[in-house]
Amino acid sequence: LRSTTLLKFQPDKYQGQHKRKRYFEGWYYKFVTPLNGLSTANTTTPTTDGGISSSMSMAVVPGIFYGNTTDSTESHAFIFVTLSGKQQHYYKFPIHEFSYASGREEYYISVGPTIFTHSGVSLDIVPKEGDDATLTLRGNLSFHNPHPWPISPLGLGAMGPVGWLPGLECTHGIVSFDHVLRGSLLLETTTRTNEDGCKEEMQEEEEEEDDATTPTTCSASSSVVSSVISFDNGRGYTEKDHGRSFPSLWVWIQSNSFRNHPGTSLFVSIARMPYLGMELPGFTAALWHEEQLIPFATWSGAKFEEVRISEEEVYIVMRSGRVRHQRYRIEITVDRRNVPEVLLYAPVNFTTMAPFVWEALQARVHMRLLDARNGDVLVDDVGEYAGLEVHGNVQWLVDNVCGKETASKIVCL
Repeated sequence: LRSTTLLKFQPDKYQGQHKRKRYFEGWYYKFVTPLNGLSTANTTTPTTDGGISSSMSMAVVPGIFYGNTTDSTESHAFIFVTLSGKQQHYYKFPIHEFSYASGREEYYISVGPTIFTHSGVSLDIVPKEGDDATLTLRGNLSFHNPHPWPISPLGLGAMGPVGWLPGLECTHGIVSFDHVLRGSLLLETTTRTNEDGCKEEMQEEEEEEDDATTPTTCSASSSVVSSVISFDNGRGYTEKDHGRSFPSLWVWIQSNSFRNHPGTSLFVSIARMPYLGMELPGFTAALWHEEQLIPFATWSGAKFEEVRISEEEVYIVMRSGRVRHQRYRIEITVDRRNVPEVLLYAPVNFTTMAPFVWEALQARVHMRLLDARNGDVLVDDVGEYAGLEVHGNVQWLVDNVCGKETASKIVCL
């Protein structure tokens, strides 16, 4: 089906060829260095002062945004980069610098000189005047043995048959659950001291040295921290979203850096979805394990047993529908304590892209997969460098777990 020209069966490709307003589309490329040495003391950077560590997670997100009108000055292509959930950098490009594969071509996305394909990426990202960025990012990574979500006439990837519904606010897709990385990237971060900062420093020194006879001098300056990061034998993951707007509230969890099960990938997305004047809870989730897909989604017959969300942790228990004559139970615990988060850009009110979504890239997710029939533990492992977003009044999701008095009588989790 992916070889047809129908874009519904090629969800990785750009879906907005005929859109010119109230539309966004973005591809989320996650890169993680190998887990070797993760437990050593100095592997949790980049630091907030611009330092860069050789052990890290990174997301590079190319995309396009169309504003509220066809002539909106807010319409632009973009790339944003987040480093280990501690730094974010946002780069804007004119619309004409965004290009993509047609239905008949091999998949690619390019923004400026940077190119994204199924086999790898070639990055040449340099901050320009007006960008909310201080990072220069260059280099090439190749992808090996990628695993997309399978496509069928009734199963449009992560959305399943729901993907056929017209007018969805946001459509989600998994381009690759997991792939091995080869290559390295050059990262250069520029830090600047401006004249105002100098003046504040001088004033503080003058207050401390009342008897000073020689005035302190200070001038604006900048420094560059440069590092080459090897991603050889690291793990990659790619997903995407497109539509009018993000949901008003959601929980998102992702990791494919499990210590004892390389190649295993966990993805969870739970959200409130507006449709036909109603606000409905919905979810799509999956575990890619030992070359097999185990879906946990509304459309696959999965159900939640428990959901707890607090400032300290996210705890989720789900049962799958029937998968190859078997049923599964999955327990997911994400520790949120002392996990750094950074504010990422997202579409806001159809009008602009703005810092809007808090995201972590260094969370830890403890995952247990069980045989639902007899309780046998099939997997018990911890995923490092987990992505985590908890956005909006997520108690609404907790209240809509099936069986609760507060749950929706139309659709529940």
